[in-house]
Amino acid sequence: MSKLRIAFCGNVANALFPLAQVLRAAGIDAHLFIDSRDPARWRPETDDPGLAGEYPGWIHEGSWIRNVDFIYPGRAPLIRELDGFDLVVGSGNTPMLSPYVDAPFVFYATGADLTRQPFPIAFASSREGVRSKVGHGMLAMWQRRGIRGASQIWTQPFAPLLDALDRLNVDSGRIADSYFPLIVDTDLFTPTPETDPRWAADLRAGADFVVLHPSRLVLDESPLMLRSGQAKGSASILAGFAEFVHSRTVDNPVIILPAADRGAKDAAQLVDTLGIRNHVVWAEAPRSSGFHRTEMVHLYGAADVTVNELGAGWFGWAALESMSCGVPVISRIDHRGIAQLYGEDWEWIHAADSEDLAIELAKLASDPSARALKGARSREWILRHHAADTAGERIVASITAAAQSLIPGLEPASHR
Repeated sequence: MSKLRIAFCGNVANALFPLAQVLRAAGIDAHLFIDSRDPARWRPETDDPGLAGEYPGWIHEGSWIRNVDFIYPGRAPLIRELDGFDLVVGSGNTPMLSPYVDAPFVFYATGADLTRQPFPIAFASSREGVRSKVGHGMLAMWQRRGIRGASQIWTQPFAPLLDALDRLNVDSGRIADSYFPLIVDTDLFTPTPETDPRWAADLRAGADFVVLHPSRLVLDESPLMLRSGQAKGSASILAGFAEFVHSRTVDNPVIILPAADRGAKDAAQLVDTLGIRNHVVWAEAPRSSGFHRTEMVHLYGAADVTVNELGAGWFGWAALESMSCGVPVISRIDHRGIAQLYGEDWEWIHAADSEDLAIELAKLASDPSARALKGARSREWILRHHAADTAGERIVASITAAAQSLIPGLEPASHR
């Protein structure tokens, strides 16, 4: 019996690349399709810079979905490339191709592809110009059709995602119970990185307590942004940090913010309003596309604590990588979603708002021993749930089980 062949497409935030890697290591013939127009942060080289310009044979780059295909997706070049695969897993705008793909199609929801793209009227204010609104309206029509017709949907049990599926009237029986944890490179993201470049040391020069906010700077905390899951609570984070600064718990606390973020200008204005300009350090990436993950490890290492977000209550790479580096993470937590994934075994420090954040920062700043213990426990938690071996086993088992349920006559892996 030939190997199970799985195609991954729509590599939003490079989330599908690690899944394909894990499956290939387990003997499954997984392939990844990268669109030539994908932004740099969606490409495999953000994980492995050595791949830049020279992908292995199982990673395929091309113009897979053209502008004209948003009018009629049935002629998209990617459809032909997916012939011969047993299972297709897609994110981003690729669900619109699901009616035209012969193999079972699984929608792997990553965020905006589920919470924003299918709802053009609700989010029309975020689109400038008639042409943009019409284009996104066309995409939304195909996206809704594709999501509703997907064989199965893989997502996390957090409110914005579940709310979007409910709005789309998706049958709950097609929403998989399986969880596919993000895989953290615990050899790279370690409390003792091999090098400490000068630029990283300069970030905390003169500071006696360093807070890192590595997420996108999104100051909009409106109900619509919370519904989309895109709210980061950056305004609340800056307000909470300002309250902590003015408490004088320590002499010179600083917060590190991403300088190249498109929200940096508005954030800088709020920083001035809050009177904390001298306590803000802007991290300048060496390239316009931002920091590679091999550089992010030094950002985490420069911090005493990472404040991930005070938004929707979920998490991503920044929180997990910080914890792997032994750095405590403060974030707003959707307790129901977290409990469904991890039970009572989780290590985030919960802060619901700016006042909570100021209190938690003061606790960590005033007790270095407790801070170090929390960091060590955070690292141990990552090893239990998100290291390549532990998370990889869970992913392989879940995807294999999903394939067996979706592909008629597929034998268990041990029989192939």
